Amino acid sequence: MKTYALKIETLDIGEALAWETRLFEEAARHPEKRFLKAWQGPQALVAPKKLAAKPGFAEASHALEAIGWPVHVRATGGDVTPQGPGIVNVTHVYTWPSRGPFDIAAAYDRLCEPIEAALGAGASRGWQPGAFCDGAYNVQWNGLKFAGTAMRFRPGRQNKSSHTVLAHALMLFRPPPEAAIAALNRFLDMLGEDREISLDAHTGLPDGQQEDSFLTALRAAFDRIPIPQ
Repeated sequence: MKTYALKIETLDIGEALAWETRLFEEAARHPEKRFLKAWQGPQALVAPKKLAAKPGFAEASHALEAIGWPVHVRATGGDVTPQGPGIVNVTHVYTWPSRGPFDIAAAYDRLCEPIEAALGAGASRGWQPGAFCDGAYNVQWNGLKFAGTAMRFRPGRQNKSSHTVLAHALMLFRPPPEAAIAALNRFLDMLGEDREISLDAHTGLPDGQQEDSFLTALRAAFDRIPIPQ
């Protein structure tokens, strides 16, 4: 059987976030369906709802938009992230039909392990000081952040013991530009967030690895990850 690469769709950020929500609702209505999409968008920042609720968010958003970094709000958790050239997102939406408690660590495994497999030797997972949207489920390459992850889940509509899952990873095919790091730091500073993002905490695809071959390997790795029954 031939394995195909994920096809990267180019979307406006607002359109992409709305599209993820539609996939989430579609999977909730039809738990037999599973979606795996790759997409990228224009230069922007994407913030979680927890930051949108902070005083000064509107002022910070206007200031960033004025310098070419419009701010969008997403439904998943995490922290503020950049979008733009060199950044590819992968969205995996499915139903977790387990009759036991939802296992968020195992769900993150099903998002991170395919990325790690596609990267190959040198891939790891964990916190990366100085990285944007830092967390335990970062995927690293040679000790630097390659991908950030976030997740949204809720009980199924038809079966409350199941869960609809939207798992999202932001992958750095190229290290982020200095302008993106500067925009992140200005935004966080205006919100009174006591942390600073460092360019040196991030990396891109391994040297010599082409985007198409990585996406083919990523698709094959996702196909090998079973959804619990």
